Amino acid sequence: EDEHPDLFWALRGGGGNFGVVTSFEFRLHPVGPTVLAGPILWDASDAGEVLRFYRDFIRDAPDELGTVVKFCTVPPLSVIPEELHWRPVVMVGACYAGPIEDGEKALRPLRAFRTPLLDLAGPKPYVVFQSALDSTVLHGWNYYWKATHLPALRDDLIDVIAGHAFSCSSPRSYVAMFHLKGAVSRVAEGATAFGNRQASHAIIVHAAWRPGEDFGDREPAWTRGFLAALGRFREGVYVNFLGGDEDPGRVREAYGDSVFDRLADVKSSYDPDNVFHHNQNIRPGLSAGVSGSDGAGDT
Repeated sequence: EDEHPDLFWALRGGGGNFGVVTSFEFRLHPVGPTVLAGPILWDASDAGEVLRFYRDFIRDAPDELGTVVKFCTVPPLSVIPEELHWRPVVMVGACYAGPIEDGEKALRPLRAFRTPLLDLAGPKPYVVFQSALDSTVLHGWNYYWKATHLPALRDDLIDVIAGHAFSCSSPRSYVAMFHLKGAVSRVAEGATAFGNRQASHAIIVHAAWRPGEDFGDREPAWTRGFLAALGRFREGVYVNFLGGDEDPGRVREAYGDSVFDRLADVKSSYDPDNVFHHNQNIRPGLSAGVSGSDGAGDT
C-alpha cells in the first residue's frame, strides 16, 4: 500500500492478472459462532408473489441480514421431509450475522408470509450453515452458467424471472439471486478494483446435470435464453460469476469503464506481455477497447 499503491489497488479486485500473491492479511469481523440461518420454502407457483413481497422486505433490511432467493427443485437432503424431495420451490435463504434475538425480529415478516412449505431458519453454528449445500455440488458433474447484475425488482423484471426460472429440464439446475447493497454500496466507486457497487442484485442461472444424463444441449440453451430475456435489465456482472465462454467485453462489464481502464493501465506497467492471462483477462494497453478472454500477449 505504501510502496506500490497502484498495484495494491489493482490486486483488490483484479484477480490473478497482476502476479502471484504469496501472503494475505485479513481484517476479521466477529460472526457467530451461532447464527440465525436457514432456508424458507414456498411452492414454485408462488414465485411471483414471493418476489414482490421480498422486494419490500429487503428494502430496509439491516446490514446483518444476508439473503439469497433460489429457484430450484428440492434436493433429497435428510433435513427435508421426503414428500418435498424434487418439488419445484422458491426459497429464500437467510443468515443474520448478529444477536439471535435481533435476527428473529428481522426475519419475522418473511417467515409469516403466506404459509411456507418448510421453514428451516433457526439458530445453528455458522460453519454448519456455510457448508450445508456442499453435498449438492459434486466433482465430475456438468455445470454451465450465466450471470448478471440486476436493478431493484420492478414488476416486469419479476415477471421475467418467475417466467423463466422453472423452464429448465434438469432437476439439478437452479437460479440464485443474491441481494447486494449494504456496506458494499457505501464504498466509493473506484476506491478498490471492484465494479458495479450500486447494483441491487446478482443473479446466476446455473445448469447442472450428472454424467450420462441427456441435458447437454437443453440446459445451456435454457441458461443463455434466460440471460437474453434479462437483457434490458442488465447492470454489469460479478467477475467471479463469469463463465468460460463469455464475450470478451463482459470483463469490462464486470468492472465498469473507469475501473477497467485503470486496471488496463496497471497491467501495462506490471505485466506488459500478459504472462498472467489464465483468468478473466485484462489485456495490457486496452484501456480504450475491450478485454481479451484467453490469449496471451506477444511474448
